[in-house]
Amino acid sequence: MAATLLYLLKANVVLLLFTAAYFGLLRRLTFFFLNRFYLLFALVFSAVYPVLPVPALLPAAAVLPTAMVLVEAAPASASAVAAPVAPFLNWEALGLGLYAGGAALLLVRLLVQLVSLWRLRRTARPTVVYGQPIRALTGPVSPFSFWQTIYLNPVQHPAAELDAVLRHEQVHVRQWHTLDVLLAQVAQALAWCNPAAWLLRRALLDNLEYLADHAALQTGLDRRAYQYSLLRLSHGVAGPSLVSSFTFSSLKTRVAMMNAPLSSTGQLARYLVAMPLVLAVALGFSAARAQGAGPVVPAATSPSPTGTRPASPAQPTKPDNAKAATTGTAKMAAERPAASARFVIKERNATPGIVGAPAPVYYVDGKLNNDVMNTINPQDIAYINVLKGEQARELIGKSGAKGAVIITTKQNQDRADVQAFNQKYGVQQPLAAAPEEAKGVPYLAAPALAYITKNHPEARLLSVTEVQPADGGAPQYRAEIAMGRRAHYLLFDAQGQFIPQ
Repeated sequence: MAATLLYLLKANVVLLLFTAAYFGLLRRLTFFFLNRFYLLFALVFSAVYPVLPVPALLPAAAVLPTAMVLVEAAPASASAVAAPVAPFLNWEALGLGLYAGGAALLLVRLLVQLVSLWRLRRTARPTVVYGQPIRALTGPVSPFSFWQTIYLNPVQHPAAELDAVLRHEQVHVRQWHTLDVLLAQVAQALAWCNPAAWLLRRALLDNLEYLADHAALQTGLDRRAYQYSLLRLSHGVAGPSLVSSFTFSSLKTRVAMMNAPLSSTGQLARYLVAMPLVLAVALGFSAARAQGAGPVVPAATSPSPTGTRPASPAQPTKPDNAKAATTGTAKMAAERPAASARFVIKERNATPGIVGAPAPVYYVDGKLNNDVMNTINPQDIAYINVLKGEQARELIGKSGAKGAVIITTKQNQDRADVQAFNQKYGVQQPLAAAPEEAKGVPYLAAPALAYITKNHPEARLLSVTEVQPADGGAPQYRAEIAMGRRAHYLLFDAQGQFIPQ
């Protein structure tokens, strides 16, 4: 799955979890400041959560010992098999394009609303009412505020009602409620296909009105007269849809919240359930994905002297003899692999004590070393052998391990004791490839492997094919990678630099 799609999936799922927790546990509480913090945190956390280094925030899981398994690769056929043609329609790109188009449309609408407010500000006349600077409007428009400015028509309000309106709008201005509104609008635009984004925006706007109503009543306004004012103003002309206005569809709920008794202190426990529950589910999912799947190591492939694609791993060839099956060798080198190499190295997790997944023992230069993964640089390895059956039992006895991995390093491969140990247990050094065989062998340089690992961390490297450009330039190397059930192709030059297609 593309990184962008994975980001969108995680962000929208977490936003849905926060919304469900709010409507299920917190919506009816009168802790309006806590609800404001919860809703803002939900919007911000949902956006940044997919890019958080979640495994670094959690205790490291125990790493299972890794067993190297040498698998004989099938030789390339003389008649090259045609590579599968990539699908004509890229559904991932099409889905991302539709998603981006919807988000862009809503962002443009938000921009148009901001421009409309800017024009309204230019036409409104600045004045002062009861010591409060405002922008005076003309016509029967319901009062509203945006940023640090209150907009209303002083002529259409009686004195008592005008005082209540100003106190209400002053709360919006003092507490910077416009920031909440803009954040909710942007979140709704970016997650437009998620119903949770629309519900959370509506909940945030409602909660801001609850806050302003509660604060206005705390200044000494008569509750009943204030509610009658709301009812009268609800029949007026609504202000711009972007702003917090006196008129909105849930007026009945707004009055009910003013008349509801204050939530008891014991109800605070709901916050101790809602937020940690959502965070635990979100972080737990990411930790399970990161630690359970483990790092994806591109599978090495056997090079082909003819420059053709090797046989599929699903069709392994039969070993030439029993000795090749038990003591096959694989040379791990930093540079270009030899043409005579017939084995690839794969990795699997082995859990001691579980039937079917025994852990082998490791010997490095004739010495037991089961921490080889942390102490040996792969570039320092000259060759590797695997002992099984009687050969392994002769070396390790009845320790319970199924097999032994013999690693010989470049630095010590000529040492007398290392050669004596290898000769005793039948360790064979791979034959060097002839110079003429090494010519034209497909390979990937280190920068190419680093590019694949960074940009396609979940992909598997299937094959490498040398291709000749139509203009007769330097040969290029096409890497076939598998992402899920689909094959993709990447092109690199001889130095391993990616070539866009």
